[in-house]
Amino acid sequence: MQFALPELLYALFALLIPVLVHLFQLRRFKVQKFTNLAFLEKISVQTRQSSTLKKWLILLFRMLALACIVLAFAQPFTSDKNAKNEQPELVIYLDNSFSMEASGPKGPLLKQAIQTLLTEQIPLDKITVFTNTKTYLNRSSKDLKRELTTIKYSKNQLGLDAVLAKGAVLFTKNKSDQKYFILISDFQGQQEQMDLIENLNYQLYLIPTKPISNSNSFIEDVQIASQIDNYELKVIGKTVNEEQDSIQLSLFNGEKLIGKSILEQSKGLKTSFTVPKNESFTGKFVLEDNGLSFDNNFFFNIEKAPKTFVLSIGDTSPYYLERIFTKSEFNYNFSTLQYVDYKMLQQQDLVVISELKQLPNALINNLKSFMKSGGSVLFIPAVNGDINSYNSFLDIENLKFNSLSSNEKKITDINFDHPIFDEAFERRVENFQYPKVNQHYKINNQAKTLLTFEDDKPFLFQKQQLFVFTAAIGSENSNFTNSPLIVPTIFGIGKSSYKLPKLYYNLSQKSELDLKYSLKNEEVVKITRENKTFVPFQNKQNSKLKIILEDLPIKAGHYALHDKSDTLLYLSFNYDRNESNLYYPKIENFNSIAVFDSIKASLESLKSGVNVNELWKWFVIFALIFLALEMLILKISE
Repeated sequence: MQFALPELLYALFALLIPVLVHLFQLRRFKVQKFTNLAFLEKISVQTRQSSTLKKWLILLFRMLALACIVLAFAQPFTSDKNAKNEQPELVIYLDNSFSMEASGPKGPLLKQAIQTLLTEQIPLDKITVFTNTKTYLNRSSKDLKRELTTIKYSKNQLGLDAVLAKGAVLFTKNKSDQKYFILISDFQGQQEQMDLIENLNYQLYLIPTKPISNSNSFIEDVQIASQIDNYELKVIGKTVNEEQDSIQLSLFNGEKLIGKSILEQSKGLKTSFTVPKNESFTGKFVLEDNGLSFDNNFFFNIEKAPKTFVLSIGDTSPYYLERIFTKSEFNYNFSTLQYVDYKMLQQQDLVVISELKQLPNALINNLKSFMKSGGSVLFIPAVNGDINSYNSFLDIENLKFNSLSSNEKKITDINFDHPIFDEAFERRVENFQYPKVNQHYKINNQAKTLLTFEDDKPFLFQKQQLFVFTAAIGSENSNFTNSPLIVPTIFGIGKSSYKLPKLYYNLSQKSELDLKYSLKNEEVVKITRENKTFVPFQNKQNSKLKIILEDLPIKAGHYALHDKSDTLLYLSFNYDRNESNLYYPKIENFNSIAVFDSIKASLESLKSGVNVNELWKWFVIFALIFLALEMLILKISE
């Protein structure tokens, strides 16, 4: 005989209480003297013997009743597994992903499943339980129930294929043993993997937990756009509940409330906020939603915009660039082609090629590498430049100069909708003093135009990170540098070349962070928050530091990147939103798989499978019988 709750057997020590009471009561007879001693002696002997027998019987039945009650609560059972020389094995997978936060009939799905496992009898000596993050191998029922209470929600979500593979590994290799795998999950997002369940060498029990409602709203993404003095934050929401017309949204900088807005279905659940560039912003969006709680907060961080690094390469330093790229907002340097430092080039935000007649291969290759890493280039051709070398560089964006035209042309149109000019003008100017060029290059591929000639041909256009003038703008060929257009044009290109900050990182995705920072040989940077410190994988590359953000054991929120006592920058992390979409597959019985609507039902099936006979009901019956016999003796003795 085995017990599901053997620790309750300690209550059998309570049997000592009626024994002590009984022994005490046997000494309570009082002797009374009478004149006829012979008659009274006979009566005294008879009374003492009958009373003693009655009390011993009452004590016996009372102790048996109490013992049966204790044994019943210990949940005794028998199994013929030893007779069959088999050791049944049980592995339980308990899904603790964020989607298990959804509310079921008796609370959150995960908490409800844990509570059921705590209260139900598991008819085996050793049980293995694993979650998305931990494995509890061959635990007794007592140890397992203590550890189940420590399970927390996890950002990790195992696919059904990974769960089945891990469960199979946790079984022994003994083919004669009975093997049972209970899989407790909501199976959120697992529809495509249900067909993977086949050819199993164990009995699989699926228990799909069902929430009361699959309604949930969340912030899917936050995007940033650069303006002259501000950043525009575009918030994109999503809801599973189509009946919800609007969602309340709040923006915080630290603990300070900055503003509120509403995500409306009629507007595609989109809204925007504006924050200044000249200050750091430790941001958090808070969504008011009664669904899952893990996705109600969205963290992001914007560092104060630093100076934009600009390098100009040419034969002589253009005076207008020095005037526009002021020291307060730019770190501007000029270099001739002969003395250019290509290592320094990789640290820039913007490289200006200022009217070089020929581009050497070394410069072309380094410019292409610079652009592939996210850098911007402003290309200004020279009069009578080497078209072949120009085209070797422009080929990176499939562009090509065809020939040089000597026809004078005026610059007449401004693309006011382009981000460069978005905030540069208070109103759209139609009549202004048109600058002109004497010669210009014809181009075969037209991209996003910023400034246009009078014949609608491009004077300045943009393709990806490349800005191209189709004519030299020096005083020998044009009066553009004396035009009011020169300042907003060049200044806007400079400011837009600053790489927009990474607002946040996804904890479930691998990300790389490049810093213009040099570490000593044995130094490492650390990610810290309050009293917790983590060392990410990092790679030192000359004056740059590459940090790999992957599999960090952290929660969503704001963290600081430290080098010793120096704070390099702040990082924000968010949980993946895949589990926010509460869509569930329809699971039915098929192959060798049994589907149950509750954990209790699966355990009942398991008991019958391992031939478990529960005995607690018999002990309850015996307890009632013994109590009835005790009451009968007391009734007869009155």
